[in-house]
Amino acid sequence: MSLTSGTRLGPYEILALLGAGGMGEVYKARDPRLGRDVAIKVLPESMAGDPSRLHRFEQEARAVAALSHANIVAIFDVGAGDQSYLVTELLDGETLRAALARGPLPKARTIDVALQIVSGLAAAHDRGIVHRDLKPENIFLTRDRGVKILDFGLAKATSPAEAGLHDVDVTRASATMAGLVMGTAGYMSPEQVRGQAADPRSDIFATGAILYEMVTGQRAFQGTSPADTMSAVLREQPMDLVLRSGTPPALARLVRRCLEKDPNDRFQSARDLRFAIESISDAHAAAPAPSRNADEKSVAVLPFANMSADADNQFFSDGLSEELINALTRLPGLRVASRTSAFRFRGGDVDIREIGRQLQVGTVLEGSVRRAGTRLRITAQLINVTDGYHIWSERYDREMADVFAIQDEIVASIVGALAPALAADVKKAVRRPTDNLEAYELYLKGRHSWHLRSPASMQTAMRCFERVIALDADYALAHAGISDCASLCRGYGVFTQAEAIDRAQPAVARAMALDASLAQVNFSQAVFLLIPQGRWADARPFLDKAVAIDPRMVDAHGYLGMVAACDGRADEAQAHADRAREVDPSSAFSYFLAACAMNICGRFSSGEEAARRMLELQPDSLAGLWTRGVALCGLGRNDEAVAVLERAVIFSQWPFYVGLLGMAYGRAGRPADAQRVLDELAARAGRGEYIPPFAPLWIHVGLENRCAMRADLDACLADSAPPLTIKLTCSVLLDAYRTDPEIDRRCHALFRTGSPAS
Repeated sequence: MSLTSGTRLGPYEILALLGAGGMGEVYKARDPRLGRDVAIKVLPESMAGDPSRLHRFEQEARAVAALSHANIVAIFDVGAGDQSYLVTELLDGETLRAALARGPLPKARTIDVALQIVSGLAAAHDRGIVHRDLKPENIFLTRDRGVKILDFGLAKATSPAEAGLHDVDVTRASATMAGLVMGTAGYMSPEQVRGQAADPRSDIFATGAILYEMVTGQRAFQGTSPADTMSAVLREQPMDLVLRSGTPPALARLVRRCLEKDPNDRFQSARDLRFAIESISDAHAAAPAPSRNADEKSVAVLPFANMSADADNQFFSDGLSEELINALTRLPGLRVASRTSAFRFRGGDVDIREIGRQLQVGTVLEGSVRRAGTRLRITAQLINVTDGYHIWSERYDREMADVFAIQDEIVASIVGALAPALAADVKKAVRRPTDNLEAYELYLKGRHSWHLRSPASMQTAMRCFERVIALDADYALAHAGISDCASLCRGYGVFTQAEAIDRAQPAVARAMALDASLAQVNFSQAVFLLIPQGRWADARPFLDKAVAIDPRMVDAHGYLGMVAACDGRADEAQAHADRAREVDPSSAFSYFLAACAMNICGRFSSGEEAARRMLELQPDSLAGLWTRGVALCGLGRNDEAVAVLERAVIFSQWPFYVGLLGMAYGRAGRPADAQRVLDELAARAGRGEYIPPFAPLWIHVGLENRCAMRADLDACLADSAPPLTIKLTCSVLLDAYRTDPEIDRRCHALFRTGSPAS
């Protein structure tokens, strides 16, 4: 029987009925103790009347409540008695099912929703919880573009008799009752259909079915009855996404792999799936660039399409494009769009003339790579952006061993078409970094992961570079890559100081010994000095040399801005940030570097503007989200900072992002939420995870807890915490407390400098 408005259920006051279904009725209610509205699901009598099943449900509810993840609906309370109920956060928005009733989602929104789903699943799977009934009805889209997974574990407590033959939901009462199926027809994995145990890969299958539906607006598996639908799951393949909806091939391959019949052929974890989604999510529409006449001797190299049967060969296609960019950049008199700018146009969704306008180039090189064993087929065409006509095109059918010769020929053809006077310099452009092709491929794979710039992808890149060195100990750029990964992992608090030094120091020393004439090697030396060691004065000469070798190296210009900011030279920092953006105005990363420099200086309005511009160019970039969140905290726009940093934590739960969110909670007057984040970090540390001490420092700065700040600063000093990380995030906020002699003394020791000048 439905509850009426004003009815008391435990301490809660019922306000209104929100909905009803086979799993019970859901009400909006008021918790007078905390003064907040909640949602209450009143469980069916058949469940509440069975003590053993209610006990199992309560156990699972407690497990899910312990997750405390942004993409999983928060469970506040479980009540038992005459009426058993579940209390959760009250959400504002609609289910994914309701959204899909209006048709398929745009590609960018599909990827956004998918990333948030797999983020929630990864957190659940880490705690040994498998959803088992993931479907659009159990995915909620909030009005602020968040995603919440609903009804974790409820399918586990439901018997098949309750669903009825007319109902599509067919569930399993107990994991010990073999032969009964559990889940929803059309989203259940084949193993669930067969009544076998579900594991995290079953949730990945369901995610694939949901992705298919978001892209097409149609279900991947659909029969006239639940039995027919389950038969399709076991035996049929859904229509090819590329043919059905023009889906980009990389996304189509990802969905197809999720929907493999054999669990061993799917992604093996939600984290693997998230990494794969991130790797194809850089094809964002760009914000318009200022219009001006493009230099006729200018070119952009778009990422070559991977036409190989193996989707994993994408790294090789990307690597070939990047190598051509590097080679062309070495030619004086030819302006080349950077990788970060050109790669935003992956997938061919934008007209070539618009690409030329936004990148401010007169020509565009595009192509494809098909690889089968040791055979390569590479096509390339140079296009005039003014009229869309081909200036030159060629196809190369060669052996893999000829890859450097092919690069030579492509560069020579471009130069011949655009600037014949440069022909004498062509042979200097393509550099053969190794004679070991396996090492070269591994290096390209490492750079592919490196460019994703997440803590997890940097560790993947490092493993690739280490394998490169095992094959060719003289590969200078691979040594530099190891150093870069280790240094940045220290900056993000992934590695301890000892781990970072042990890996970075010998690698960068070897790179410098092999080839100190490379801009990248000098940059790597500077990054090692700057991040793990905090020696920004010593880093500057190497950054200066990197810029002298490659004047268009955006990273080096940006880091020079950070070095100047660390020394308190705000105007110089601004000049370097401006130079980085001038070198590559379409590069999202140049705006990230500018935001970093401005935040260190305390010029938070400029930092917020730069971070916002980065997010326009690359929506939901973690780098853009955290730098904007820091700037908003500095500006006192704390509620906005919370919203931005909550979004960052959706995409990554590394302590770096979680700690910044805790700082924003504290500054926004939400001490309970800040304490919850502190408790979460403490619990993770208790499970053996390394939690960098700067994360709790940020939270205590937000809470204005001076006593805790002193202890955190002591911990940072004992841990040799990277000063640059603290400069980037909270040093200006810390300045307000340096009237405390003990805090000032610790900051002086940490930054190796006195209180900053006003």
